[in-house]
Amino acid sequence: MTQSSKASPTNSAQSTLMLCLGWGIVSILFFLLFGALAPGEDSRPDWFLISISFLEIFAFLLAALLCFRNSGSSQIISGRTVWLWLGIGMLAYVTGNIFFFLWGTVWGLDPSVSLGDGFYFISYVAMVVGMLLAALPRRIDLTVSQWSMIFAIGAVGVVLACVLNYGLPFATAQLSPQPAMASEIQLTQAPPESEPVVEPVEEAAEPVEEVVESEPNEVDEIVAGMVPAPGWAQSLDATLEQFADPVALMYVVADCFLVVIAATLLVAFWGGRFSQSWRLIAIATFCLYIADMAFAAAGDNYIEGAWWETFWTLSALFFAAGAAIEYDVSKRSRRGSRRRA
Repeated sequence: MTQSSKASPTNSAQSTLMLCLGWGIVSILFFLLFGALAPGEDSRPDWFLISISFLEIFAFLLAALLCFRNSGSSQIISGRTVWLWLGIGMLAYVTGNIFFFLWGTVWGLDPSVSLGDGFYFISYVAMVVGMLLAALPRRIDLTVSQWSMIFAIGAVGVVLACVLNYGLPFATAQLSPQPAMASEIQLTQAPPESEPVVEPVEEAAEPVEEVVESEPNEVDEIVAGMVPAPGWAQSLDATLEQFADPVALMYVVADCFLVVIAATLLVAFWGGRFSQSWRLIAIATFCLYIADMAFAAAGDNYIEGAWWETFWTLSALFFAAGAAIEYDVSKRSRRGSRRRA
């Protein structure tokens, strides 16, 4: 009976790690095998979008369940509150993914700002709080080189986030005068081309037909999904469009906080008996950062189902693996201390 009780936590951790590894391999292969766009198409099929949404939602749901399991254990080493906040973050991310899937795939609305962004914001805040609660109680005695490494990683992360979201200031300054110069050239060349009076009248009728034909296309874009979007979703989507810039700023600030905290955790927990779980948590945070930065770099050219979206799924799996290892190490540590006593 004692041997079975000793083996059960380790077997459970190994089974969870194997599940995370297998789920990650399946996700990567699925993106690589079926994620390429067909020639002449600008979107991926619905079955592919449904599949990748399921892969990601299941991974974050698994991470949420394992984090909540750690928060309910009185033997957990890092503290129950730490894992409670991380579990809230994972569960909020699951909810955000569900609304993102409904918004863009099912209803065909613009997913740049959706109801899911509110839950993503809750998720980022919860993850930041959980990681801070894990790092602050520790007596972090780092060398100058380690602090320099943290500063360098944080600086690169902040600069990269700002560049990918807002572009390079000097590049935009150089590009902005060009449209004005082009318009001045057109104005100076306009008088000799505008001498015939009959031709502008004939050309004026054509744009009217184009405007009339383009109106149904705009309506089709609003409801172009698996099912028509409900009225409340369409009205809410129109209201949320004005918050596109604050939402983008929110992601920049959150990603910068996460990458700095992840770098601190990676250096502070390097080595030692209980470091493996938090190294996985740091890697999970970097995967989340990579996916967010790729999404920001895509901008208006974003097409759902790109290969880099795998990093969102891998982030959840690393969170789940870190939670499983923390639970296993905590159980074995408490049992060993009792036996020595």
